[in-house]
Amino acid sequence: MSPYYMKSMTPSAFESALRHKEGELASYMSRLASMESIRDSLAEELVKMTAQCEKLQAESALLPGVRAELDALRRRHSAALELMGERDEELEELRADIVDLKEMYREQVNLLVNKIQILSTSSGNA
Repeated sequence: MSPYYMKSMTPSAFESALRHKEGELASYMSRLASMESIRDSLAEELVKMTAQCEKLQAESALLPGVRAELDALRRRHSAALELMGERDEELEELRADIVDLKEMYREQVNLLVNKIQILSTSSGNA
């Protein structure tokens, strides 16, 4: 405001201008408080995001080791499955051999029983 304009203002005009400026100041103070609140909130979010980023970076550093361990476990699992398959085949072969042996022993027992019966009937007739 120019000095001439200020001299021509009445006290009520000064009071009105003062109230207007106080209202503007209150509005600016309110906006400032709101902006500071937003800034603080964003700063907290930034801190949380930075911590989360650091945590994820640390975890990602472990990823190659975990992948290598997973690959090793997959190879061991595959080898174990292969061994189990071989053992199952051997077991089936042994079961088949046992069945064959049982049949062979039955046939031999039947032959011996028949021979004994033939010998006992031929010695009983003589």
